[in-house]
Amino acid sequence: MSLPATASVLIVGGGPVGLTLANLLGSEGIPTLLVERNPGCVAEPRAVALDGESLRTLQAVGLAKTVSAHIRQGFVADYLNGAGELLFTTDLTARPYGFCIQNSFDQPTLERQLLRGLARFPCVTVCHSTQLLDFHQDEDGVSATLRDSEGEMRKLRVTSLVGCDGGRSGVRQRLGIAMHGERLPQRWLVIDTVDPHLGEEPACRFFCDPRRPAMTIVRPGGERRWEWMLIGDETDEEMLEDTRIRTLLGEHTEPGQVQVYRKCVYSFSAVVARAFSAGRVFLAGDAAHMTPPFAGQGLNAGIRDARNLSWKLAAVITERLPRQLLGSYDLERREAARQMVDLAVELGDRIQPTDPAVAAERDALFAALNSDPVAAANFGVDAIAPLRDVRLPRGWFAGPCGGRLLPQPELAGSAGPLLLDELLGKGFTALLRGVRALPERLAAHPLWRQLAPAEVHLDLAARQALAGFIDSDRPGITLLRPDRFVLADLAADDSESLDTLLRQLQALQAA
Repeated sequence: MSLPATASVLIVGGGPVGLTLANLLGSEGIPTLLVERNPGCVAEPRAVALDGESLRTLQAVGLAKTVSAHIRQGFVADYLNGAGELLFTTDLTARPYGFCIQNSFDQPTLERQLLRGLARFPCVTVCHSTQLLDFHQDEDGVSATLRDSEGEMRKLRVTSLVGCDGGRSGVRQRLGIAMHGERLPQRWLVIDTVDPHLGEEPACRFFCDPRRPAMTIVRPGGERRWEWMLIGDETDEEMLEDTRIRTLLGEHTEPGQVQVYRKCVYSFSAVVARAFSAGRVFLAGDAAHMTPPFAGQGLNAGIRDARNLSWKLAAVITERLPRQLLGSYDLERREAARQMVDLAVELGDRIQPTDPAVAAERDALFAALNSDPVAAANFGVDAIAPLRDVRLPRGWFAGPCGGRLLPQPELAGSAGPLLLDELLGKGFTALLRGVRALPERLAAHPLWRQLAPAEVHLDLAARQALAGFIDSDRPGITLLRPDRFVLADLAADDSESLDTLLRQLQALQAA
């Protein structure tokens, strides 16, 4: 496809994060150009975990049903010690946000679905075999130099540029933004297989064996991933030998029945960029953060970036909100990404000990915690707590409920069950419970009127479905951002929280 003459947003990188961002911007009618240096989507599996929050984002652009038909939805992950005894389990089948907490998927399939989804939006152009060579920004925009698929140099002027160009991000390097963290010393052999012998079980298992930590997860289409940690001075070359792989597989399945179609050795990084933006240029996905795979959050954190940034770019480009709002992207996403990296490192510390004494201490600790649920909760055995109750550590919201992601219960509709988001539209929303209208001071505020929020009156069933998140018995209003995070929750008689929100709106308007 040929490069357009103009665009509002230039996305550099056509992986899942860049493609998701393009779908989100396309759904808002924002003229967008996505460039990818490779000739097409990836052909081999990479990420394997797609969480419920990411599926909710895909729901927002009308792709959740398409994607859900090709994933394995929900599973229980178990963690075994070196003796094969259960240390703990993590149930990933709950649906706090409308979809199972964690799901396995095939990345090439997802990328193709996202790419096809962009065909719905005339305002979005995708150019493969196209490379960003350089860019310069000023107060009014970004000037980019591109080399197209024919080798021709092209200049393009855009309002904003987003680097979704991976861990070796040229955009990040051009900005001079450093990564903070470390490259982990452990190396892992990763293979993707078709295994008719094992079938669907175990769905996800971590072998916390000090002799050789390992894991496996089932993927759609009868495929399965295996990972083993390299020990001591083992080399990549010897671990990639077919005979070694067959030996490792033989401890768990019938290796003669297994088709191995991909094998590689990885090392992992736990790093976060020191800034997610500079002026009109933004970083998202691996360009902004890289995490070990133990929490299944690498790709999902990038999709969170896309969801957070997209509505802010759209609101600023369409002049519904001032440019100052874009500063909240770094404020909200950088610390949240750091928390997910820390969670993955913590889980890795549980899985990877190779010192038998350290592993024995871990086993004894979990044996004790398993007999004391209160102590286990306090210790943090529940590794998915951050995925069940998603919160922004700080950012553009007000009040104690502000910054929390609204749950998405299933409700009874006239044509059958439906998820809450289907009732809310795409933009800002006011959920009213037991009140007839918004407070007059809020409804009359010029900025709030410019946002044109939808007003949804919650019936008793919806209020009960959200009980525990909001005070369903107390009349009030929950104000939602387009990304379904709570902007503020106001009881009908809560003038203090309303004052705080109005000051925040006034500050944004004056910026």
